[in-house]
Amino acid sequence: MLASNPKGTSVLDLDREIRDVREGLRRAQNRDEFRIEVRGAVRPIDLTRALLEVEPQIVHFCGHGTGDNGLVLEDDKGKEKLVDGEILSKVFELFADKIECVLLNACYSETQAKAIVQHINYVIGMNREILDEAAIAFAVGFYDGIGAGKSIEIAYKLGCIAIEMELSSPSTQHREMILIPSPDDVQNPRVSEHLIPVIKKKENLNMIKLPASTSKDLPSEMQQANTWNYITSFKGHSDWIRSLAFSPNGQTIVSGSNDETARLWDVKTGQLIHMLTGHEQRVKSVSISPDGGIIASASANSIIKLWSLQTGKRQCTIKTSDNPATVLNAIVISPRENIIASASASTQGTVKLWDLESGKRKYAVAAHDSSVLALAFSPDGQVLVSGSKSSNIKVWVSGGNSKKPLYEIEHAHLSEVLSLAVNPDGQTLVSGGADRTIKLWDLATGAKKQPHILYGHAGRVWCVAICSDGTKIASASADYTVKVWDLATGKLLQTLTGHLGEVRAVAFSPDGSLIASGGDDLEIKLWQLQV
Repeated sequence: MLASNPKGTSVLDLDREIRDVREGLRRAQNRDEFRIEVRGAVRPIDLTRALLEVEPQIVHFCGHGTGDNGLVLEDDKGKEKLVDGEILSKVFELFADKIECVLLNACYSETQAKAIVQHINYVIGMNREILDEAAIAFAVGFYDGIGAGKSIEIAYKLGCIAIEMELSSPSTQHREMILIPSPDDVQNPRVSEHLIPVIKKKENLNMIKLPASTSKDLPSEMQQANTWNYITSFKGHSDWIRSLAFSPNGQTIVSGSNDETARLWDVKTGQLIHMLTGHEQRVKSVSISPDGGIIASASANSIIKLWSLQTGKRQCTIKTSDNPATVLNAIVISPRENIIASASASTQGTVKLWDLESGKRKYAVAAHDSSVLALAFSPDGQVLVSGSKSSNIKVWVSGGNSKKPLYEIEHAHLSEVLSLAVNPDGQTLVSGGADRTIKLWDLATGAKKQPHILYGHAGRVWCVAICSDGTKIASASADYTVKVWDLATGKLLQTLTGHLGEVRAVAFSPDGSLIASGGDDLEIKLWQLQV
């Protein structure tokens, strides 16, 4: 699934389309025979790389189309980049032995469909504007058919029927779809007034088995020895999970949730150890002190509570703002000093430092001209990094009284900076953004660090984490997945699927053998590294 919604184009509900397709195949009769790989913010180079890496049998594009001018992909700056049918035809010709079907779920994509079908057995395109509701309905109906083992033609008809069932007044929607399996017409059934599919089929179709489920057909990332396997889920929260942290000994996990609680879990048994109650609003962030003695939890009403990890008893309450309307977005405990940093959401985003034992304020600075959404300390605790809603990153001397940052990375992302992490060697800063990308920076200078941009998510990157040996990044996204990346090369190592909602939090265990993830499906999933 290739998603593209460049800056400046109308916003599409691509996250929902990908989610609904994933959920449908997850429940399908033949679910074990399918894997879904998602690439977001797709540039032309990402298209060819995805085809090389994944070797898919179905290629699904969701985004914008412009008719003869081409499909709308993205450039390096997130702006629109048009790719016409002639170029697409040349690309797909090289992969005709693997690809069975191409679905162009984009407006006015008939032109590209006609070009691609010279080489691919089946291509589905739209010959006019199609709105989100219709596009998503078609995709769900189509993959319900595919997941049940039906042919492309039957799955296509199920997609058409799904549109008619979904839309209350289909005749007023003015959108059509065209399925083109080959140059020669076989039939031209009229499904409805607003859907006029044209079905063509080659005399000699490429012989492609759909789907393939043998290990030799899996992408290279799944054939390597080191993979992450799902092992268990921790259940108990009654609302979204917003934050996760492992204890330094790796034996417990603390979670923060919109259900106004933080909870402490035993990693080995999955049992709830303590439920930390007392917050009056959603718990947006949790952190554990380096010595494993203190849990910090932060709620949206600007309250930080400190708890004993051993007993679960509350030790201290910190009121970070006198204004009850000020939302507290993030907290992080310094790995070296007895300090906790907090970040607020307001027109003048403030970063404050607090003494972890007494709860007294040590330092405050109006850090950004918008809400501060993310914080991270360097491993030595000497540097604090903040990320803002206005897409900027600033780096500060921790504990100092300077009101000026060491440096600022302006427009680090195309929109909000949602998460930050610093490599254990203190040299690399990793940021995750609402623009669906992960970016790498030199912590000392703020310069772009190669590989600078990691593409692949089709939704917001809510959280990034780095393993203790500094070799891997884990990212949690609104596209319902966790992805694991090689930090040195930027290569996608594995996509972890199974969540039934946006994944908002991810954390590595201290020894790097486990990943914990949590989000909107109310479950904490645990993944183990298989060597």
